[in-house]
Amino acid sequence: MSENNQDKKNEQDYYFGGIQEFSLEEIESEVLNESVYLDVFAGSDPSFKENVTSFNNGLDLINKLNVYEYDYKVNEFPKYKFSSDHQIGLMADELEGILPGMVVTDSDGKKLVDYSKLTPVLTKAIQQLTETVKEQQTVIEELRKKIN
Repeated sequence: MSENNQDKKNEQDYYFGGIQEFSLEEIESEVLNESVYLDVFAGSDPSFKENVTSFNNGLDLINKLNVYEYDYKVNEFPKYKFSSDHQIGLMADELEGILPGMVVTDSDGKKLVDYSKLTPVLTKAIQQLTETVKEQQTVIEELRKKIN
């Protein structure tokens, strides 16, 4: 990134109150021109939120998801400008049945996954696994003491 573009980025005021959508063509065009910054911010200050409850079933939800390896049909869907690289990901229709807010349907009826929204669910799943490992470690240590 050029120094001038970095200065523009640092001067930018971020507004969290809206969403602006771009086509893949617009994004590709702007990225090639180095004029789009792909920083992702979400308003997360507590003052922005209401009806806040604890989220506790990350591991259960993650365990319901199937992960696949696949290749995009690049030639069949040129307007999407898919990568020809081998992929690892989820199937949107399956994810929609488990976490519907993470899937959108475009104007052609094709489903798209917002992978960034999985981060909090994955975070909770890791926290739950960490707690399980700690509990198991305590039991292991107690059993070792009994054996010795």
